[in-house]
Amino acid sequence: MINLLSTQIKTQFPWAFSTQVHSERECIPTRIGVLDALTGGIALNSLTEICGSSGESSGKTSVLISLLRQATRQERFCALVDAKDSFDPASAEASGVDLQHLLWVRCGKTSQTLKPLEQAFKVTDMLLQSSGFGLIAVDLSGIAEKFAHNVPASTWFRFSRVVEQQPTALVFIEQEPHATSCAGLVLKLMSEPAEFSGNLLTKLNFKVEVIRTREKKQALPASDFSLRTHWA
Repeated sequence: MINLLSTQIKTQFPWAFSTQVHSERECIPTRIGVLDALTGGIALNSLTEICGSSGESSGKTSVLISLLRQATRQERFCALVDAKDSFDPASAEASGVDLQHLLWVRCGKTSQTLKPLEQAFKVTDMLLQSSGFGLIAVDLSGIAEKFAHNVPASTWFRFSRVVEQQPTALVFIEQEPHATSCAGLVLKLMSEPAEFSGNLLTKLNFKVEVIRTREKKQALPASDFSLRTHWA
């Protein structure tokens, strides 16, 4: 009976038993070996969270700059929504970011009555609707957790659904993850002791934990990575 039913289904709906081959997601590499090996890069059509403590150099800003460098080198138009006006364009350019391909939106610098967090989300919504950016990075790392924590789940859900239809990587830089299942990738970064040559800082050491990916919903073991300073 089971075999007969299976044969009938195969005859009428042959695709039901075929192996579905999913196209690989297009990604922007960070060019940080360990991160790219763990994640394959930062995926387009997806929401990513990169998290780290605000009380120490956790590495999230370094990862953001590296991601902007690679994206602008690929001649992708990028947008940085800077909720607390903490971006340093001079040091970013020195690190290889092509500022000609970067729109920098500084929140909290106008006479608007909206608070910086509200401005950041409204601008992000507008940029997503434009469909013209390969990378939209939203830096919320300077926003107090008591405010970031109160962002409605419906907001994260809407961002996730919109970016799925766009050739865009949407990346939030935060102290803690908030998008939960709406995020395709969640990274948690932590600082490790730096290395010096005499009094000269030569290498920054970090640890990264993959909290969530599309394929694996549970955290992966933490991995170490290092970034050399420009003067090393």
